[in-house]
Amino acid sequence: MKIQFQNHLKDVKESIEKELNSIYKEIKGLTEPFVEYLSRSSGKRLRALLLYTTGKLLGAKEEDLIRLGSAIELIHSASLFHDDIIDEASERRGLKAAHRVFGIEEAIILGDLLYIRSIGIATSFNNLEIIKAVAREVEGMVAGEMDETLNLYRYDLTEDDYFRIINGKTARLFSLSCYLPAILTDDESARIALKTFGDNFGMAFQILDDIADVVMDEKKLGKPVLSDLKEGKLTLPYIYYRDSGGRFSREIRMFFEEGTRLNFVEVKNDLLRSNAIDRSLQKMEEILEKARDSLKGLKGSEKWKRILKEATRLREIYGI
Repeated sequence: MKIQFQNHLKDVKESIEKELNSIYKEIKGLTEPFVEYLSRSSGKRLRALLLYTTGKLLGAKEEDLIRLGSAIELIHSASLFHDDIIDEASERRGLKAAHRVFGIEEAIILGDLLYIRSIGIATSFNNLEIIKAVAREVEGMVAGEMDETLNLYRYDLTEDDYFRIINGKTARLFSLSCYLPAILTDDESARIALKTFGDNFGMAFQILDDIADVVMDEKKLGKPVLSDLKEGKLTLPYIYYRDSGGRFSREIRMFFEEGTRLNFVEVKNDLLRSNAIDRSLQKMEEILEKARDSLKGLKGSEKWKRILKEATRLREIYGI
């Protein structure tokens, strides 16, 4: 049975897409090919949905939530364009990566324009706390991306290292999405609870994304499988595989440290036979339980609280 969250996502996404298409046309420098590309590479808009849901829970105005949610999605899209250049990715969401379509310089500028517009939207609320929060979390997100880049091809990466990196590069923006409405409604207690929810949700989401890179097929994933390992990222499944003495652990180390050839198909098959995926899923569920616990005692509409809890059913939503 399709859970309510997915139906809710469809309705909100339409409003977000309409707002974003309007914003794209307002940005100076975005010619029609750029606007068309941005419209086609929409994604699931999960961060905007979470912002909308927490906002409705706290009684914020709908038009404010659509506007803020659009700003969050601009930040997310900008980060992806820059990430794809760093990773030398060829695809994103089933489309050619922006730098492959327009060129590296153009894709960098495109990302910069989206970042700048998101800040412009934040300032339009005339709320210093919103501006500070956006600036702080985007800085933390970029620092997390730098942390990941500096730790590429590190075979000795620990589980603690991994969680520090994903807390920055992924969880910070999810966290911002969840607690911005609490700033908007001046609800300090809700802000603390929703920040905790967003932090944990974001880390769980990244774990699932890293699992998907191993287990999903390329068409459904929207990018080449095993991209993380090929790009030198030792994600949680590989950390657990290494720590359990996986058969190809030595080969992965040689690939990272000496650039030797690696049979990725054999690595994938052996990893799937190990307990690495199950351990990663278990860790993800433990973190999601912490996210759900943070909502206890939170005031507001039970309808929206229920939808927020349904958002934590990540495996059902993403079919993993």
